[in-house]
Amino acid sequence: MNQHVNQHSISFITCVNDDTLYDLCQRHIQSLSVPPHMKVDLINIRNANSMASGYQKAMQDSDSKYKVYLHQDTFIINRTFIYDLLYVFQQNDGLGMIGVIGAEEVPQSGIWWEASKKAGKVIEYRSTYSYLSFDEIDETVKTVQALDGLLLATQYDVPWRKEIFDGWHLYDTSQCFEFRKKGYAVGIPHQKEPWVLHACGNEFDSDQYSYYLERFIDEYLP
Repeated sequence: MNQHVNQHSISFITCVNDDTLYDLCQRHIQSLSVPPHMKVDLINIRNANSMASGYQKAMQDSDSKYKVYLHQDTFIINRTFIYDLLYVFQQNDGLGMIGVIGAEEVPQSGIWWEASKKAGKVIEYRSTYSYLSFDEIDETVKTVQALDGLLLATQYDVPWRKEIFDGWHLYDTSQCFEFRKKGYAVGIPHQKEPWVLHACGNEFDSDQYSYYLERFIDEYLP
């Protein structure tokens, strides 16, 4: 683990297998307002065996205190994203990780979006644009149990469970549980307008998802 933490650095970490998408993702990051004294790093992981192993490697290689793990098809459209992120984290020492959408409680099924109470907002692009908005967050940040992995931002490093989640699903809900096990809160900040656009498309590998869901339930929901 990197012993020296650079308080004045923020890393944007992405597993990449599509340069067209990643190019657009990077361009959005490069157009963000950067506070003076902050350094922005873009880290792309190629040929990752899984999301968790790619993220784990980047986490170990980066000395940034602040890390933003985002999908290559996630485009940050809030120009003051870095300022907003720093504000939320610096107000809340106990807050370990934030995202833009998630669930207040993970249901017994383990599937966060089946929760009765969800929070946050995002613009999605499948074949058309849609505005996905759950419960409005009035406070600076709302504590939740699960976040969607389209964007996860941290101010502390907690190891990713790459030995269990050696694919592309449930690594995000798992990481939320890992942060909470360590005593950190996980939350969704107030977004006046959605902070990100997620060009997620319609593909969904339900067999793979079910496989990792079983692993998730075994590990966290006995």
